[in-house]
Amino acid sequence: MCGIFCVLNSFCNNCDNLVSQLIFEANIKNRGPDSFNFKVLSLQQSSLAFASSVLWLQGQTLSPQPIEDPESVFCYNGDIFSGLNDSIQKEKGDTHLFHSFLKEHISSDLLNGLGKLHGPYAFIFFDKTNNKLYFARDRFGRRSLLLGRNEEGDTLVLTSVAKRNTQFRFIEIPSIGVFCFDVLKNSFEVDFWPYKNKNFYTKLKELEAFLKTDISIARPASEGDCVPDDLSENANLVLLRGLKQPESLETYTIFTELLNCPTWKKNVYTLRNLLENAVQQRLAAQPEYCKSCIAEKKLCKHATTGILFSGGVDCAVLASLCDQYVDKQRPIDLLNVSFEEAKNYQSPDRVTGKDWNFVEINVTKESLDQERDRHIADLIYPLNTILDDSLGCALWFASKGQSSHYVSSARILIVGMGADELFGGYRRHRTAFKRYSWKGLQESLDDDWMNLPYRNLGRDDRAVSDHGRQLRTPYLDENVVDFVRELPSWEKTYPTNDLPEGFGEKILLRSLAYELGLRNAATLKKRALQFGSRIANPKENGKDISPRLDT
Repeated sequence: MCGIFCVLNSFCNNCDNLVSQLIFEANIKNRGPDSFNFKVLSLQQSSLAFASSVLWLQGQTLSPQPIEDPESVFCYNGDIFSGLNDSIQKEKGDTHLFHSFLKEHISSDLLNGLGKLHGPYAFIFFDKTNNKLYFARDRFGRRSLLLGRNEEGDTLVLTSVAKRNTQFRFIEIPSIGVFCFDVLKNSFEVDFWPYKNKNFYTKLKELEAFLKTDISIARPASEGDCVPDDLSENANLVLLRGLKQPESLETYTIFTELLNCPTWKKNVYTLRNLLENAVQQRLAAQPEYCKSCIAEKKLCKHATTGILFSGGVDCAVLASLCDQYVDKQRPIDLLNVSFEEAKNYQSPDRVTGKDWNFVEINVTKESLDQERDRHIADLIYPLNTILDDSLGCALWFASKGQSSHYVSSARILIVGMGADELFGGYRRHRTAFKRYSWKGLQESLDDDWMNLPYRNLGRDDRAVSDHGRQLRTPYLDENVVDFVRELPSWEKTYPTNDLPEGFGEKILLRSLAYELGLRNAATLKKRALQFGSRIANPKENGKDISPRLDT
């Protein structure tokens, strides 16, 4: 994890003036506590400044940033797990390899090359030869990158994190492709990702309105309805329709029956193998030092891995898989947050998770209000809804990892983000099926998936990374996503009235939980983080602007 920053003044080549515009330095440094550097570059009629902080996670030694050579300047925030030179990545890390990759592909076939890389990233790359500034987030939007401009429009800022109430206004860069700013021509271009997403042009228009300029298109995006043409029944749908409600929640006969079916069991085992690989990759890519001991490179047996843990099926599956790959002598921190509104802090998350070794993070209303006003609202910015408020605050306190007697030493945090969008865990999926059957459910799943990069992930990255910890999301592994997205909707969720809540929705993931021996977690009802932790007021509309964020 890194914090990356670039400021470009289009009509001034005075580099000294740019240094004063690094007004987010503290927030950038929080994201990467192991290194911080600053570089300036003066052109004929403009100037640029770059800054990067580094959280060392890949390679045998830290790779300082920004990286500058005669052809380019490069700032990178990411984790590539496959697709680069795998034979030397373990030793060298991914930063220099990604830089070399961009230099090789920047002028031709960049999008197809990036499509072969697996892992989250955001980058800023300045091509000195052609005076072009490239920037992008990965196609799922798993890493934050903001674009800011001043009122005069002569200064642009790219940054992982910003602040409210400065001379700049900001927007999240949409994960629709790679953007290029031609410094000499003062013009923008975008090269769209080569896959269908009906939001591409909508997001492009929003960015054009923000910049008050047109953005040319290198090649048209593929638009269209992602609902499969073939919604005909198959053996698994026939199997599901034959299921009966269990006489009690103790019997679990539904999952036993499903796992006795070879075609259903094949899907469960495929998902298990893909998730195991995703978890293993994300656990392996880190040094053998905890947060407290890495400065001195002191070998220890403290926790290096944490799990944001609610006790629900998503994180319970991840906890079980993590247990297979973490050194048995090294603990795993299970971080669970509860806010004062819950009586004696016993939120639903806490009650259902009592069998786990929690780091119980109890937050008073006074602390919540104080930290939100002081700092968290800046991390949530430029988002500003009540839902952003409650989720951003919950994630910030949870990832802080501090209980009354313990502070987590973990440097990476495993989280279940993306599971509800992939496996159909939201109540609106049940509503869509009730109203419009399988086609309506598939459309609802597609809408949620296409909107995921624009709703949650950038904000979540900013909230968690502020503590110098890396957010890692196994459910958003490219191989997991490709497999689940190709399944008919009923093979991942079955939100019908034939089955009670806690069985039908996310039925594929629940089947995996049952197969892993997580019998209780397999039947837990969905609880959104903001309600499970008791931070949200259920009477408020999550889409409304939050008066507490003061943007």
